[in-house]
Amino acid sequence: MATRMYEANFKQWDHSGNVVPEVEHSESQYPSAELKPAAWLPVQRYDKKNESYAVINAGKVIAVDREGRVVPAGLRKAFEVGAGTTVLTYTTTDHDEGVIDLATGATVAGAGATYTQTQLTAALKTRNLIRSTEYACDFISRPVGYAPYSFWKWCGGDGYNPAQFVQHNYCLQTQVAAGCDKVLQIPHLPAVETAEVMGDGGVISDIAIVFGGGGPTAVAWKSATGIHATLKYASLVAATDNVVAYVFNEYPVAKNISWTTPITDSASNLASMTEVSSIADVIAGGSSYYYIDYEAGVMFLYEAGGNAVPAAWTNGTTTITYYSYENVATGSANYATVIGDINVGDFVTFNATSDYIKWVPDIGTCSGNAGDVYAGDPDYPGGVAATISAQLEGFMRDSVMQVIGQVVAVWTWPRSALDKVATQYTQLSVMERMPGTATLGMTDALSQSGSANKMVIINFCAR
Repeated sequence: MATRMYEANFKQWDHSGNVVPEVEHSESQYPSAELKPAAWLPVQRYDKKNESYAVINAGKVIAVDREGRVVPAGLRKAFEVGAGTTVLTYTTTDHDEGVIDLATGATVAGAGATYTQTQLTAALKTRNLIRSTEYACDFISRPVGYAPYSFWKWCGGDGYNPAQFVQHNYCLQTQVAAGCDKVLQIPHLPAVETAEVMGDGGVISDIAIVFGGGGPTAVAWKSATGIHATLKYASLVAATDNVVAYVFNEYPVAKNISWTTPITDSASNLASMTEVSSIADVIAGGSSYYYIDYEAGVMFLYEAGGNAVPAAWTNGTTTITYYSYENVATGSANYATVIGDINVGDFVTFNATSDYIKWVPDIGTCSGNAGDVYAGDPDYPGGVAATISAQLEGFMRDSVMQVIGQVVAVWTWPRSALDKVATQYTQLSVMERMPGTATLGMTDALSQSGSANKMVIINFCAR
């Protein structure tokens, strides 16, 4: 008798099917990436504890060069200038620290080196780091994030083989992180204003204050009548009160802090006076007191009758020097700062020092064409289509790639009553004082960066 064998009917695929590759890589705040500082970056701030130089300081906007190394994002702007403009400088310190010369690929020469945009562009082409049609600025990417901490000068080689290190037994960092999708607090750095002549010929005005309309003009000084006519102060000052006002030409004015943003006058009047917290205190206290409405840029002084410029302030000759936020300060590689006038809700971009500035759309200053920035608003002779297209494309590209965040708040210090508690040793330099209690309540981020009393809260979210 024949035996029938069992024939199994197999399913061709299991329930999982083919394995689908994983697509998630890491959280977005600090993406997992093997990033390393570029070995060619000139040294910046020296750290005594670590006995090493920083090349990118905490908070700075960062990018990546064509070799995949992290650099300050502002270098793209710094390299995007006229052909004969100097774009990169190395010093003898860079040589001593074993920094690599970007133009040669070898250690910086003993005397240092300086390169123009044309020279650096040619060198990068020779080293095959940019294409034949590109320029030095193309070597640097668009911004990819910010430095969550200071990046030290690269130790040398691949970061793992001690034989390639500048100092064979010393390596502070083998990799660094790029910060993304975070909310940052960055000090707001004001700009010093050139000594401003206080008014014109002893004239005092009875009309309402126009904020920012003072300085060396005939309406810089306001009588009590003019102060009362100003809506903001109408309920605080009567037309017959013993007070007058000086209107600064720029505003907001940075807080008067002696070691960072002092307010001084050529007659040394303020040096012998005491700042008080209200206009009422000036009226009640007399000529030894003054009050400044920093946001409005108005200073209030005692004057009997409130109808003349105080005698101590010789109108037409006395000057005043102060700091304001209206104009753009000079940034620095050492500390991340916000510079220029900025308010809550403004979009944020960066400048050549990788500091934060307000994003102002302007087709006349968009990213350069043929290696040079546009010098102004377009004037298309003959309507050349290619020229028009290039500038429009540059503007659209900047609108997408240059905006790196948005201001969500501006905090004014002191906070938490830190200015009410004082510690000793205020005679020391600001770097050596106890932050807060020995710095008029200001955080160390403000006092050490040369800022006054404002911190800008930025949602770094465009990456």
